[in-house]
Amino acid sequence: MRIYFVMDIMDGLVVRGAGGNRKSYKPIHRESEVLSSMNITNSEPLTVFEAIKPRYLYIADLDRIMGTGDNLNTIRNLGKRVEVIADMGFKSREEIKEIDNPVVGTETFDIRLLEGVDTEGVTVSIDILDDLLDASGSFNSWEEMLRFLNSFRLRAVILLTLRRVGTETSPEWRLIEKAIDISDNPVFTGGGVRGMDDVERAKEIGCEGLLVATAVHRKKIPLEIVRIGDY
Repeated sequence: MRIYFVMDIMDGLVVRGAGGNRKSYKPIHRESEVLSSMNITNSEPLTVFEAIKPRYLYIADLDRIMGTGDNLNTIRNLGKRVEVIADMGFKSREEIKEIDNPVVGTETFDIRLLEGVDTEGVTVSIDILDDLLDASGSFNSWEEMLRFLNSFRLRAVILLTLRRVGTETSPEWRLIEKAIDISDNPVFTGGGVRGMDDVERAKEIGCEGLLVATAVHRKKIPLEIVRIGDY
């Protein structure tokens, strides 16, 4: 299982995502015990990356997702240093060619547009807030969407429950186990990971990737876990 360290970037800074309420997100250096212990006093993406030194990196470009700007150059620069998968609020086939290993989130991307695209490097994030976020307006449930995605060979599918991001309440294991049963593609998850018990459980049930951030910043997942990356 791959452990992806998550950086949410907003206003050009890494922020602590919590509960899906983006207006309340704060620069990560103000919230992170691990950065504080290193005397890190800013939330610049490169600074945070060099402090954590993850092997695998997941980036959510919240500026691009919200339509207020983008962090494309930052993402490309980090992609030269480490394996990066990134959700940049992609909305078209052309946009997903902007970076290697794009993450298309169902909040912004109509996944029917994947037809006719080489999808081997593409990760699809099935975004769930209170209900499924579906830019296509075509699916009645995340399960129906996941079965549709079985017609593609994808890098992975992420089942992401946004309300749990940053809450340390554990992922929704029942949903994730169901997703693993349904999906013909590798399943990743994240949102609410509390610590090593959740890392162990994700591996045991068959997740092939886990997104972590808050538990690392709270020192509940050791840095060497994200630095090694393969668990």
